Parts: sequence; C-alpha cells; structure tokens
Amino acid sequence: MAAPAALVPEAASEAPIQDLELLSFRLGGEEYAVMVEDVREVLKVFYLTAVPNAPDYILGVMSLRGTMLPIIDLGKRLGIRAHTVDEKSRIIVVNADDEGVGLMVDRVSGVIRIHPDGVKPTPENIEQGAEFLRGIARKDDRLYILLDLEKAAGH
Repeated sequence: MAAPAALVPEAASEAPIQDLELLSFRLGGEEYAVMVEDVREVLKVFYLTAVPNAPDYILGVMSLRGTMLPIIDLGKRLGIRAHTVDEKSRIIVVNADDEGVGLMVDRVSGVIRIHPDGVKPTPENIEQGAEFLRGIARKDDRLYILLDLEKAAGH
C-alpha cells in the first residue's frame, strides 16, 4: 500500500534548482558572460575575409569547416571600443537567430556556475548598450554582465 500523499515530503517531488553554467570573457576591462549551452566552440583568431558594405562592427567572415561564419567585433557592437587583436584574443562561436556567429573578445576567462538567484536585472539607469544585456550576475566578489545573444549577435 502506498503512503498517503500528506506523508510524502514535498521537497522529494521538486527537482533542485540547477546552477547556470556561463562562459565568462573579458571585453574592455569588464567581465561578460554567455550561457554555455549557446556556445559551440572557442577559437584562436585566424584569417578573416573582409565583407564590402558590411556594418562597421562586422570584422569579416571566416570559413569554419566549410561554413561561412560572420565575425563581430563585440566591443564595437556594444559601443565600448574597437577590439585590438593580440595573442590572448579569442573568437567565441555562438548560436544566434539559429545561425552561427563569431564574437571577437579580449580573452576567455572560463566556465562559471551561478545560482539563478545570483542574476539580477540590468539596472534601468544604463542607457548605452542596455538592449544587448540580459542582466548582471554576481559570484563571490565579481560581477558578470550577461549578454542577450539574440540582440548582441543578431543582424
């Protein structure tokens, strides 16, 4: 005979809240992050082909296993500054609008796990670039700016 429903603890029937897995990266002196599930891979910078009449934040395209991938200067797209490529620069290949897009960043920091309660909405007094943000995450004593990939990497 099964135990009456009142005797079954509620916590046993609820799944624990999963931490968010985020890929963090540096851009213009700040720490940003995107959901790991949206990241295909991280690449070192190599040859890009310029695209005539493309928006100024499009650095060009690259061939990745036979697919042409647009590369966005994320700093310029967010209105921070144009990116200067060095040996630590990386291209984060993400899915945006069901297409692959490469985001040029200063450096990739690593994967972090944050409880969903640690994510707060973007402050209302931020004007420039706020449309590209999903919120601000706090882990220990660090803040991470969460990007809205559909808007930041969209065309």
